[in-house]
Amino acid sequence: MFESVVTHLRRCFGNAFAAALVTSLAVATSVSAQTTVVLNQAGSQVTDTTIRSGSSSNTNFDGDPLITRSSNDPEWIRRAILKFDTDTFIPEGAQIASATLTLTVKSGLGSSGQMRPLQAWRVKSPFQEGDATWMMRQGTTRWTTPGGDVGEVAGSANASNVAGAKVNINVTALVQNTSNGDFDSRYTRILLADMGADAKESYREYYSSEEPTASRRPTLTIVLGSASGGATTPPPPPPPPSGTPSGSTLKVLQWNIAQGYGPDGKSNIDRVVAFIAAKKPDVVSFNEIMLYSSRKDPQIIADKLHALTGQTWTYKWVQKSGSSSGEGECVMTRLPIDGTDSFLLSAARSVAMLTINVNGRNINVFSTHLDHQASSTRLAQVRQLVPWAATNAEQRIVAGDFNGWPGTPEINEMLKSYKDGWLIAKSKGVDVSYAGNPDGNTRNTRIDYVWYSENASYLSVTRAEVFYTKGSISDHNAIMTTFQVR
Repeated sequence: MFESVVTHLRRCFGNAFAAALVTSLAVATSVSAQTTVVLNQAGSQVTDTTIRSGSSSNTNFDGDPLITRSSNDPEWIRRAILKFDTDTFIPEGAQIASATLTLTVKSGLGSSGQMRPLQAWRVKSPFQEGDATWMMRQGTTRWTTPGGDVGEVAGSANASNVAGAKVNINVTALVQNTSNGDFDSRYTRILLADMGADAKESYREYYSSEEPTASRRPTLTIVLGSASGGATTPPPPPPPPSGTPSGSTLKVLQWNIAQGYGPDGKSNIDRVVAFIAAKKPDVVSFNEIMLYSSRKDPQIIADKLHALTGQTWTYKWVQKSGSSSGEGECVMTRLPIDGTDSFLLSAARSVAMLTINVNGRNINVFSTHLDHQASSTRLAQVRQLVPWAATNAEQRIVAGDFNGWPGTPEINEMLKSYKDGWLIAKSKGVDVSYAGNPDGNTRNTRIDYVWYSENASYLSVTRAEVFYTKGSISDHNAIMTTFQVR
């Protein structure tokens, strides 16, 4: 019976899926077996790059081999940084029996077999492999300390110069603490540096995540379960069957919640939370969300969402004129945050931003609320917003109450560098609204938007939906745009 099921799976979904499922079933049925998770798929599981000092301190080397070298001359220092997606592939709080980082030597200097002391450090700040240099970690955001922001030592090993040699570093404690949520993100970030004396022979090249042969790529092998062998968590699911669209979905909800009061004059916070829990967005852009010492709506909403969904929600809030309390903008997400920022526009308006990682891609999501009185003021604000947002790397999503309808100067200005998610969905026939609202109006007309940047090549709209909420929860309808992240 079991063999016939496997045969059927092979016919329908291919050998890879069937094999993965058999492996998962075998692990699941063995009470004493430990579950091993291997992370080495480029982009979706591991990203990496080399950073170099001296004249190359502003050069990104993504796609090249990973290099380490020790030198007293800044021109020759080399370090490697890596990030593994232990957020998606390792359950939060899972017991880690062991975690091993494995590198494969591509080449090295010195006499054959000569070894060098290699040390792994926890990287404290998020970075993007396509942006990271000795000076910058992502977009135009600098490392606090040039050469990488590091915390404690995560492990060490000796690195040979023999091509094909393996370097294994025990990083169990780092992965356990990361899994527990002890740091800013549940992604495991590592910096590698040669800790020996200055020497030309310290030069080592390692295969990077872009290497076609999987066995040569940087690999994080994690054994789940107690050290004695008892499995404590289920195995990860098998890969999707052949033919399943690649990538991951990202649902972004934009909503002005009317300072926390519904049309009936009563607090709408519980209604807001119930609605969000039902629609299951990944990210929410809030406008007119209040924060005072005695009333912290962002935290209240995050706590209530946690109670309803069982997920941890975190956020970035900024008051519209930069004060510590009052009305502001907020980006809230159930996904791990890789970084946050904020920006003040003219005429007492602001922008909140956070960075998340989806399918191995860093996504920068912004929330803003433009002036409600004059188109000329909104146009000026857009001309401030766009260049500031561009200091952050692609992929960029900008959501907010723009108080301007299609065809106005401010909206035309946004269209010069951003795509309107609703219009793209409409052109594809995947726009959805309630009866009597074919244009997707969010108030008296369409003034709430979810934009994404023209050069966001890894984002594509698969659906946009306007929900009728202005009669029962707020004075604005909510709009949610769904992206595929490739």
